[in-house]
Amino acid sequence: MPVVTDHDAVPLTPVYTIVIRESGEASVDGHPVDILPGQDARDAALANIQERAARLDRPVRVNAKEPDGSTWPLIVDWDGEVTPLEHAHPTPPAPTATRRAPERPPTTAASPAHLPPPTGEPVIPGPPAAAPGVDWMALLPPEYRDMLDAVKSADAAGNLPAAEVAARDLEDALDDAYGAVHPYTVNAVAVRANIALRKAAWATSLELHMRAAWLRHDQQAPRGETLHLARQAHFCWKHLAAPCPKHPGTHDPAQAQQRVQDLLRVLRHVDVEPIIITTTEEWAAKLLPLAS
Repeated sequence: MPVVTDHDAVPLTPVYTIVIRESGEASVDGHPVDILPGQDARDAALANIQERAARLDRPVRVNAKEPDGSTWPLIVDWDGEVTPLEHAHPTPPAPTATRRAPERPPTTAASPAHLPPPTGEPVIPGPPAAAPGVDWMALLPPEYRDMLDAVKSADAAGNLPAAEVAARDLEDALDDAYGAVHPYTVNAVAVRANIALRKAAWATSLELHMRAAWLRHDQQAPRGETLHLARQAHFCWKHLAAPCPKHPGTHDPAQAQQRVQDLLRVLRHVDVEPIIITTTEEWAAKLLPLAS
């Protein structure tokens, strides 16, 4: 794919910031970038930007800061093409004053969107789509609201183990009443996946994210959230495969090696962005054999 020639067609925001340090480390918008053995920090940072561009389905703007203090404005596309710019990125226009939109009423559907976001690098969900005949955002029946409230209360108090137990109780109750593939139950699985991710329980979170993404895809659930779950599965697997400074001692390369084919099967099944599949295959080829 050729480099981007129409620079003005690339939206002015977001503008991501890559920082390369003399130590050989790299970050994107302040988040450390995982670097494979033998991989250059710049290549690792650009691969991170590729994933972001793939999620947005368009090229993105980047400021790359070198150890010597120089800054290079770039445009990076999802396929890895990098277009250097001769001038700094234009300053986005100041937002115009608009009348404040009315606030949306709170919802209580058993969805990970109704709990605090996971720690670590955020994964941006795509736009929601309609699922014919199934309301994936429907409120839980009244008899299960107290169980959901128990999950949310424990979560708000920072007691993730208690939230995890309450979420498992909710899933079991919904499974008994509606079956394992009903949207109520699948949404509860997604809640459990979210909690496990924030506990850095990578293997458990990987399993739950994969299950929720697969079941949603098979039932033609709104695609944005399905892709979000699949991307989060990829996120969990990377942390299972390699050490993370924020969560020392939580990785398990042997478990990652055992589950990589399951992950790839899910990513292909839900038709996630090709760059995410490629990244998983590269990690499996380069990193996991070293850990054997």
